[in-house]
Parts: sequence; structure tokens; C-alpha cells
Amino acid sequence: MKPQIRVLSGFSAGTTAVFSKPYIAIGRHPASDLRFDADQELDVSARHAAILRQRGRWVLRDLGSRNGTLVNGHQITADTKLDDTDQIRLGTGGPTFEFRLVPDSTPDTVLPAPPAGAAQAPRPSVETAPGARGVPRPTAGAASGRTSTSQKIRVEVRRQTKGLRTLTAVLFGVLLLVVAAFVFENRRQAGLREREAQAMQARIDSVLAASEAAVQSLRGQVAGLADALRRSQAEVERVNRDLASARASGDAGQVAALRARLTSATETLRNQQLAAQVDYSAIHQANQDAVAMIYVELAPGEVFTGTAFAITRDGVMITNRHVVAGPDGTRRPSRIGIKFADSDQTFAARLLALSPDRVADVAVVKVDIRGGNPAVKSLGGGTGVRPGDPVAIIGFPLGAELPSDRVGGKPVARTSLTAGTVSKVLSDLVQVDGYGAEGSSGSPIFDRAGNVVAILYGGQPGTGGRIVFGVPIAHARQLAAPFVGQQQ
Repeated sequence: MKPQIRVLSGFSAGTTAVFSKPYIAIGRHPASDLRFDADQELDVSARHAAILRQRGRWVLRDLGSRNGTLVNGHQITADTKLDDTDQIRLGTGGPTFEFRLVPDSTPDTVLPAPPAGAAQAPRPSVETAPGARGVPRPTAGAASGRTSTSQKIRVEVRRQTKGLRTLTAVLFGVLLLVVAAFVFENRRQAGLREREAQAMQARIDSVLAASEAAVQSLRGQVAGLADALRRSQAEVERVNRDLASARASGDAGQVAALRARLTSATETLRNQQLAAQVDYSAIHQANQDAVAMIYVELAPGEVFTGTAFAITRDGVMITNRHVVAGPDGTRRPSRIGIKFADSDQTFAARLLALSPDRVADVAVVKVDIRGGNPAVKSLGGGTGVRPGDPVAIIGFPLGAELPSDRVGGKPVARTSLTAGTVSKVLSDLVQVDGYGAEGSSGSPIFDRAGNVVAILYGGQPGTGGRIVFGVPIAHARQLAAPFVGQQQ
């Protein structure tokens, strides 16, 4: 459907126009598509407003007009969606027209040009002698060789107005210079905007190419990160489409807003591209044997699973408080079982400690295995990570429902490796844009060097597991310290 404009009031009242173009300029300027009388309809600015197609719908935009733009009697302050039969007024006392939608097959028409502003001045007449057609009749003064009174008056008027005429000529020249300077500056600004838009376009193309290369480099090895890269690519592509619309409309304000969006999107993509370069397989190989699936029975037949990881070789392990004590942290497990990665054996474990409050969400358990057990290589210290840093998560998302191998008829626990980037760091929280699911609770979160920096405990509802939260490792180190003799 395309717009049909019917003028309801003003000098063009009763006329109708149909447009196929996606951008319809409205005003008194001669280049306007919907043009109003430049001398009479003074409530209308030269470049008053525009109707443009935006994401499959038609919207009205006020272009900084002097008297404002109203839709159905309400003044607009931002892009406003137009519906069939909406009435638009240019200024509170200006002309009104009706917006209609007609089939694309309707032929285009334009409004007739506004009526001329002023009538031509009458041509001066020449007094002629009777019978001498077209020949001026000589005056008595001329015949006698003397200057007539009227001639004297004209000479005196010319003498006295000489300065005024000179001033008028100077002012006209200054006006021409100002107009020329204005036109030059407008063209210069338009050139700057176009060059800026072209630079943004080149930047977008470069960012998209680099992110695609990063996605391909992952080759499906790490869950979560490739999906995050795809989402960031989609945001940059949305900026690209909006940039094309802003360039078509010449909207400098929109180009500035797009610059801010592009900066944020490219920063996110840059962090994700750096994350794609991390050797995740080395982190996984060095630590995955220390990660285990934990089975917790709170009551007969009421069994929950999660993830735990060993911090010492004599069986001290870390998991979440809610995994072993229920969501409210008040229950106590009747049995705890531990099955390490790539193992088909389940070992009995016991609860050693729970964090004193639900904010930390940390628990310490102990498993006794003859000959000891594998442990993570290192626990991070200090702040650990900053926003933008890449991280890896090793755990058992979906718990027992995760596909696993069987050895001798027994299921063997297989870990999943996911990756992402840190988006927020607080004293009691590390937020990661990555992936998590039920069963991931208690999973260790590693930095690029393979240090455990946090313990995953949950995620943001409504994000499909794409935003997950972790407890900083300092809380676990403090809780486990009495059972390991000294902190790792």
C-alpha cells in the first residue's frame, strides 16, 4: 500500500496526490514533494515534516518546524506511526491534510503548484499627441529648451536617494554572499555526513567479516560463543539497515545515534572475537577430569543433579548451596553421590559446609577415593576477571538427561564445554553472556589462563540460558579454607 494525501484546508484544499516514493518531503520549499504556498501559508516551515516508510510501516517525522506538527490534534515529538484516515495539521493554524493508504496499482499524482503570490504591476502609459500614434507629445518646457518642474523633481529625488540605492545594492550583495555561504555550508555538512556514513558502512563490513571468520574458526567446538557471535552480527546488520535509512533521509541526529549503537555492538563483537581465539580445548583437557556430576537425594525418590568440581586431590569439592540443600537452603541431603567425568563409578560423598547466606550460594562436599582424585589446576585470586574477558564453563547442563556413552552397560558422564564473555562483575556476582541450563549449577567458570574465577549458580529468566550468573571464587575459597589446610 502507498500513501494518498488529500488536502482538507488551505490554498490547495480539495486537491489529492498519490506517491510511490519512500520519503515524502513536506513544506514551502520548492523542492518539497507536498508543497504549500510560500507567501500565504506561513504556518508551514520551508522544510516542515516528512512521511517515510520505516520497517514496513509509514511514519510522520517533524523536521524541527517552527510551529510543530499535529496528528489527530496531538502535537508529535518523535517519529509517529500513521494509520489510514489520520489527519495531519502543519502548525496550530496551518493547513490540514488526510493520510490514506491506497493499492500500489494506483497511479501517482502530484498537487498542482500553489497560486502565484502577487499580480503584475500595470505597465506605464506614454502620453502621446493627438493623431501622432506612439510619438510622445513634447511638453512646453521641452519645446522652449527649459527643464520642466517634473524633471527637476526626478533629478532631486535621484540625488537624495542615491545613498539609499547604494545601501540597497550593498545589502543585496551581502544577502547573496550569505545565501552562497549557507548553500556552501549545507553542501559541506552533507558531504561530511555522507563521508561519515561511508566510513561507518566500511566499519560495519569489516566487523561483520571479522566476526564471520571468528564463527568459522570455532567450527562448532564450543557451545554458546558461536551463538553469541551470531546475535551480535544480527545487531550490527540492524545498524546497517538503519544507516541506509538515515542516509536516505539525511537525518544527522539519527546518524549520531547509530554511531553510538555501532560503537557498543562492535565492542561486544570485538570481545567475542578475542574470546574465539582462546585455546578452550587446553582448558578443557587440563581441568575436565576434576569436574563431576553430583547426585543429591533430599528424600526417598527425590533426587536432583548438578555439577561439582574438586579443588584438592583428597576429595574436597565445591558446588552450589541450592544443589545440596534445596532452593531455600534449609533442607539436608540423605545421600550424596559423585561421578567424575569419563567415569562410570559413583562414589559416596558427605556435606562439609554451606555458605551462611543464600547470596553466596556455595557448598563444600567431601568424597573419599582411594589413591585420590583429579583436581582443577588453579583457583583464581583477586578480582579475577573484568567485563569483556573471555571465559569457559565445564559442567553437565541438563544433568542426567545429557547424552552420555555407556561402558559395560553403565552410563559414563561426559562434560560439556561452553564459552562466553564477562558482561558484569560485582563483589558477589560475575555475569556471563554464554550458555547454561538446568544441571549446570555448580560448574566451574575458568578465565583464559585456566583459573577458576567463579561458580555458576543460575541465569537470567527469559534469556534461554544465554545470560548466566556465577559466585566469585573468593567466597568458595573462604568457605573451604578450614578443610584444605590452606587456600589453593
